[in-house]
Amino acid sequence: MSRVTTLDRRTVLRGGLVVGVAVAGLGAVSVSGCSTGPSEETITAERLTPLVRSALADEKSARAIVPAEAGYAAALTVVADQRAEHARALREEIIRLDQDVATTLDQPAPSTSPAPATPPTLVGFRTDLERSSGEARDVAISLSGYPAGLVGSVAAAVTSMREVQLA
Repeated sequence: MSRVTTLDRRTVLRGGLVVGVAVAGLGAVSVSGCSTGPSEETITAERLTPLVRSALADEKSARAIVPAEAGYAAALTVVADQRAEHARALREEIIRLDQDVATTLDQPAPSTSPAPATPPTLVGFRTDLERSSGEARDVAISLSGYPAGLVGSVAAAVTSMREVQLA
């Protein structure tokens, strides 16, 4: 004998609801499982971090050279002030993008070997500015949106400092 079971409308709707919730839950698990790497904001913030450190190093060098280069004192002061402003603007963008990356800004940069402390020279500083400009240019090309514009402006300003202020 076969037994025929009839399902009422309420039972079918409950079953559909349970299945729908289960499928939605599995979808949420699989989506959250896919994002194992850093976010785009984190990656961008990490790309900006060395630029902050370069700006701060350039500011420090410019201020250190002033006593030895009286003829360039005013220009070096402008460069130092502008590089400090670059560091501030880049830091603010990093803070906006990723708070965790921002906390690493005040930690010393990883280095492979300790470099001897030699006083900066104007010639060496021009080379440092060229390196800083190229580094910013390369990062700007790899980014998009506001961070790309910010870093592109920094690259252009540093090139101008080297070519105009310290010519």
